[in-house]
Amino acid sequence: MHESTRRLLCRFAFLLGCVLPTICTLSWIMYRQSTWSVDSVEARLTDLIGLKCQIAKYYNPKPSKWVFEDVRLERAGTDAVTIPVLKAELVDDTWQLSADEAEVDFTSRVRLWETLQEGILLDRSGGHSLRLCVGTIRFRDSSLPTFHQLDVKHHPHAQPALTSSMLVGNEIDAPPLVANLDTSHPQHWKVFLATTFEKPIDTYPLREALPDLAGLGPDARFAGQITMELNHPTPHLELAGKFEQIDLQTALASNQQLGSGSAELHFQRVVIRDNAFIEGRGGIWSYNGWLSRSMVDRAIEHLKVRVVPTFHQQDMVAYHKMAIGFELDHGRMKLTGLCSYDMNDMPVGTMLAGLEQPLVLESEVERLPATNLVSVFHDNNSSTIPASQPSVDWARWFTVPMLAEQPSGTRR
Repeated sequence: MHESTRRLLCRFAFLLGCVLPTICTLSWIMYRQSTWSVDSVEARLTDLIGLKCQIAKYYNPKPSKWVFEDVRLERAGTDAVTIPVLKAELVDDTWQLSADEAEVDFTSRVRLWETLQEGILLDRSGGHSLRLCVGTIRFRDSSLPTFHQLDVKHHPHAQPALTSSMLVGNEIDAPPLVANLDTSHPQHWKVFLATTFEKPIDTYPLREALPDLAGLGPDARFAGQITMELNHPTPHLELAGKFEQIDLQTALASNQQLGSGSAELHFQRVVIRDNAFIEGRGGIWSYNGWLSRSMVDRAIEHLKVRVVPTFHQQDMVAYHKMAIGFELDHGRMKLTGLCSYDMNDMPVGTMLAGLEQPLVLESEVERLPATNLVSVFHDNNSSTIPASQPSVDWARWFTVPMLAEQPSGTRR
């Protein structure tokens, strides 16, 4: 081979083996640092998540691992979620997502929920499982507490499709809250919220979903499980557990001073449909409180309870213990006195007890319309339900017995 030919081949080999790879590497590095690359990644994340995504920069230390800085998910031009650093790695067919902290705009919650639904329905994970771990979640412009140690798992081919757990509040020993999402029913998904009886949670994190919980007072706490069946005009709810530290003065929801003290409400099962109580079984307990005499008089009239005639001249009825069981079934209810269970000197059926004698005994009538409760708390000297706004707010929770007992089982 001629000398000049050998030189030409060596130069060509040097060009292919050294110069071109170097140029390609430098070009790739420049591209990765350019806005074109960031725009491309943002577009891919936007398609994957379902919200407009913006990032400041990203790293790709290995093919299956990504690190994103200053991640912002937008809704209508405003930040719905901001994450300083988000790490994503594909491990055993599961995308492991992790962040030390995140901030959520609570006013964007509806759009975020819609995005979650769309992601599950459209299988945006591409068949991969997902696991998201966030150290701290704060809510912008909201009184909601901080969430810690959020752990969310999603498996596209299992039920519940999504399971999560978190700690609620800033205490060192914060109570845990578990939330699961069951998507097995194609139209009516179910959300399960549960906490332990050992560590009840404050009710204010739940008030956005169940606004009427605010009426239980600022210190009320919940322990148990709430099941919400979604995609109805109004959520269908089932509850089992207890509310404690209920403020009776707030819970009675009246412009009058009807009572005072704290109470615990225990329920084995409560079913709510179309913003009305359909079924329920449980009891309420309270110690060392008082009720107004006018309220007791209305209970005599509308609930047919019996009283011991020792406090007819008193404006207030002070009690040592109140223990009342309830059974609610499609507009009709039964109230029973439970004080005798741990006060052996009280007769069976005692609802309110003093230190030494019963004060109020249960009715001898087996079943009463549940709407009679409204007349006990809101009275207008009429046998019908009072028409004030507070009474209307109360009455809408109780099914009228005649409607509940229609053969079709539907309400008009």
